Amino acid sequence: MQEIYQQLKQFGHVRLNEPLAKHTTFKIGGPADFFVEISKTDELVDLLNFLSGEGVEYYVLGGGSNMLFNDEGFRGVVIKLRTKNLELRTNNTIVVDTGVLLSLVVVEALKNGLSGLEWAVGIPGTVGGAVRGNAGAMGKETANVIEKIELWKDGEVTELKKEECNFSYRESVFKSSGGVILQAHFKLVPGDKQEILTAMQGYLKQRSGRYPTEPNAGSFFKNIDIQKWSGNVEELPPLFVERKKVPIGWLVEQVNMKGYAVGGAKIANEHGNFIVNTGKATQQDILTIVEELKNKIYNKFGVEIEPEVEILNF
Repeated sequence: MQEIYQQLKQFGHVRLNEPLAKHTTFKIGGPADFFVEISKTDELVDLLNFLSGEGVEYYVLGGGSNMLFNDEGFRGVVIKLRTKNLELRTNNTIVVDTGVLLSLVVVEALKNGLSGLEWAVGIPGTVGGAVRGNAGAMGKETANVIEKIELWKDGEVTELKKEECNFSYRESVFKSSGGVILQAHFKLVPGDKQEILTAMQGYLKQRSGRYPTEPNAGSFFKNIDIQKWSGNVEELPPLFVERKKVPIGWLVEQVNMKGYAVGGAKIANEHGNFIVNTGKATQQDILTIVEELKNKIYNKFGVEIEPEVEILNF
C-alpha cells in the first residue's frame, strides 16, 4: 500500500481510507483505500493511463450526486474530479472540464446571454455526471445542448460527436461502454438576458418546496415511458400522456408509500421519487426500501421501475 501511495502522490493530493460518505449527497459510503484529488485534465489523463497500465481498480467521482456507495467502501483508487476549466468560445459554445459544477455553466450562459440551459438551474452535480446520465428537468435534457465530448478510453483521448454519444432518457454510451469524460462542448443560442433570467426564476419557483432538504441522491427512479405502461393509457392524467412519461412520484402516491421508512432511510414526504437519509442510513436500508417499492408498484400496475441512481457494490 505504501508503494502505490507514493506513486499516486505525483498526480495529486492523496488520502488514505477516506470515507466516501463525506463526498456524496446521500452521505452514505465506506472508506476508499486511496482517494486522489485531481485539478487538471492532463493530470487526470496521466493518472488514468497509470492506473490502467498497472491494473489498479479505480472509480471516477464528480459531485457525488445520483449515486449510492456501499458501506464497505472501495478497494482501490477513487479519483475526485476538481478540474475547473470553463471557457466561452466563438459560435456560442462553452467548453467545460468534466469536474465543473453544472450550476457554474448555467451562470456563465446567463452572463453571456446564451439560452438552452435555463432548465438546469438548481440541479446539483458536475458536467461529467450530467453528460453521463443525460441529466434533465422540465422536459429538457443535457443532450439538447451538447455538441461534442472529449473522452479518455483505453489509453487514448478521442472526441465523440453528439450523435455518437447514444443519448436517451437518462442514458448515454458512457454508461454502457465506459471511458472517462474529460470535457464537454455546450452549443447554446443567443437570447435576451432578462428572458433567460425570468425563465430560470420560474423553474426555481417550480422547484421550491417540492424536494426534500435531507441528504438524498436526487430522483431515485427513472420515470416510466408511456409506451411501457401496461394499463389503459386513457385513464392516466392527460399531462402524463402529453409528456409521454408516468412519474414515479405519482406511482408512489398510488401505493401509499410516501413516508415509508427502514432504519435511517425514508421515502420523502415532499416527493415520492426521493429517498432520504434521515441520519444514519446504510446502503442496505436504501435497498430494502427500493425492493419493497418495486414490488408494490409491480403488483398494482404490472410495470418494472428502474433506478436512475447508480448503485455501487464493489
